[in-house]
Amino acid sequence: MVDRGLLYREWKQNQVVILLSIVFLVLANPLSIVNTYLSYQGCLAHQDPQYCDFIVNYRVSNLIDINWMPGVILAVCFLGMERSKDTMDFILSLPYNRSQIFQTKFWLGGLVIMLSQLLGFLLAWLLILVYNPEHVYFFEHGSVGVIVISFMAYCLLMAAGALTGNVFAQLLTAFAAAALPYLIVALPVGNFEVVFGVSIWEMFPSPEAYFSLASNLSYLVPIGYVANGWLSDSKYILLIPAAMSILFYLIGYISFKKHPSERNGHFFLWNRLDRPVQILVMSFGILGFGLFGYSAGHSIMGYIFGMIIGAVVGFFVSYFSIYKKTKH
Repeated sequence: MVDRGLLYREWKQNQVVILLSIVFLVLANPLSIVNTYLSYQGCLAHQDPQYCDFIVNYRVSNLIDINWMPGVILAVCFLGMERSKDTMDFILSLPYNRSQIFQTKFWLGGLVIMLSQLLGFLLAWLLILVYNPEHVYFFEHGSVGVIVISFMAYCLLMAAGALTGNVFAQLLTAFAAAALPYLIVALPVGNFEVVFGVSIWEMFPSPEAYFSLASNLSYLVPIGYVANGWLSDSKYILLIPAAMSILFYLIGYISFKKHPSERNGHFFLWNRLDRPVQILVMSFGILGFGLFGYSAGHSIMGYIFGMIIGAVVGFFVSYFSIYKKTKH
């Protein structure tokens, strides 16, 4: 599955990025504990001790909230940069099949992300034992959740890299896919409310039922996990990004194995995606700009004018992004 020769090649090619990712992911969790402890000591030095609390609360933003970023960088280096620099053709010419190439790239980055954070979790756990804070909230759930979410982000970027022909396309595709479930639901609902003059939440038995459904649906949006709101809800929510990781992995693996590589520089390597994605972008442009035009003047004319602008913008953005080959 993973070839030694390819593994060594990936290590030498991306050694600096891999090492920096490991250092950051190992230290992020324990440094968050140290920062909390130093803040507590600073409070003791300047205020009455009764006003100082040493509480470790992972619900409050800390350094591990951006642990997904190394996964994004690694995926870009493993696939997007290879496409943009035309070195992917050289790798494909080596005596390895596509499955071996993808599996080696994928699992090298995946193990860096997971094992580094597991080591950081152990170091943070030891620091908690040493410092002995008054209360610790969401430590295990937060640490494990960040590992799952950062791995999901890595899988998403690897899938996007397997579908696209350059770094810009990889990042844009990944971002669009991360927000796609929200756009598919929110934009049609918003336009439905404008056209028919109703509020969706009024159709529910109670406002609480509407907001509960909206909150639950938000966990189907990958980009929503960037914020740590999931911490205060059920731990079983993490099964959703875990399932998404598997889905993104399968998409990336099948795409890399089956799709051609001759369209380097194009947005998508598989030209059959060009037209459907262009139609989707134009649709989002029409619906999105229509809502913006309506909110600006609260008039149907503003709504129609916004839709026209959205159609034009969507067409040109999709055309120049998808159909214009990036120069190498």
